[in-house]
Amino acid sequence: MYRMIRIYPRVLNYLYNPQVLQMEYPGVVIKHSPVDAVDSVEERLLGDAGSFRPEPHPKLHSILCMWPMLSHGTLMCASLLFFALWMCTPSPYLHDDIPIYSPASGAVESTIVRFNGTLDFPSIYRGPPSPAVDAAWDRIAYGLLPTQMSLEEILKAGGGDLPYKVKYPAKFGGGFMATIEVYHQLHCLNLLRKASWPEYYGHADNTTVDRMHLDHCIEMIRKNIMCNADVTMITWDWVQGHKDPWPDFNTRHQCRNYEKIMDWAVKHAVHIDESDVTRFEDTVDLPLPFNPD
Repeated sequence: MYRMIRIYPRVLNYLYNPQVLQMEYPGVVIKHSPVDAVDSVEERLLGDAGSFRPEPHPKLHSILCMWPMLSHGTLMCASLLFFALWMCTPSPYLHDDIPIYSPASGAVESTIVRFNGTLDFPSIYRGPPSPAVDAAWDRIAYGLLPTQMSLEEILKAGGGDLPYKVKYPAKFGGGFMATIEVYHQLHCLNLLRKASWPEYYGHADNTTVDRMHLDHCIEMIRKNIMCNADVTMITWDWVQGHKDPWPDFNTRHQCRNYEKIMDWAVKHAVHIDESDVTRFEDTVDLPLPFNPD
C-alpha cells in the first residue's frame, strides 16, 4: 500500500504532463484520450478501497456471470433424472405404508374396482353349494400352493436360516418352502362358507380341533381385515319403501389384480409330492403349537 502511494503521484504526473513521460522514456508513443478516460484510469487505480484492481478477462467475466445459471440448471437436471429413475424402478417391496419384502411384490398391479354390494347380487362364489360354486372357489383358493424362497429373500423378509424351517431337497432347487398369505385367507373363508352349509358338505365331527380350526379362520380373517383397514367411504341413500337411510355398498376401491398374483404363484409353484417333503439331519422340531386334547 505504501508503495502504491509513492507511485501514484508519478503516474498522475505522466497523465497530465506527457512531455515528462517522453523525456524519461523516449521510446514511448503518446496517444491522447478524452478527460473521461483519464478519470476512468484514476478510478481504476484507486478503486473503492484505494488499491489497484485490473479488469477481468472478458471470457473469464462471461463464465463467472453464467456460473450460477449453469450450476442451478445442472442441479435441476440431476434432480429430474433421479426422480424419473426412482419412478421407473420397480420396487421389491409391497406397495403399502410399511414395506415388508415379498418375492411376489413384482406381481402387484393396482386397479380401481367398483364393488357391487347389492344384497342379492349374483356371484359364482355365493349361493347354494354346487359343483360350479366349488370349482370357482377351488380356482382362487389353491389351498397352500407351495412356492420357494432363497435364504437372501428369507432374510429380506425378516426371517432367518432357522433349524426348524422346511427346506426343499436339492433336486427341487433347494431353498425354503413358502406360501402366499392370500391363499391361506381364502382357504379360511372357503372353510367358513362350507360350514354354513352342513347339509351339503356334511356335519363336522365337532371335535376340539375342528372347532379350533374354524375359530382360527375367523380370527385370521378378522386380523387381516383390521390390518388392511379399508377407509373407503360408504354413503347413505333414501330408498323407496324404507323408513331409514340405506347404505350404498357400490363403492370404488383400489385393489390388487388378483389374476396377476395367481399367475405369479402358478409360475413359481414347486410341484412336489408329500413324500419328498422330508426333514434334514440337522432339522429341529418345534413344539406343537396347540393342545389337541
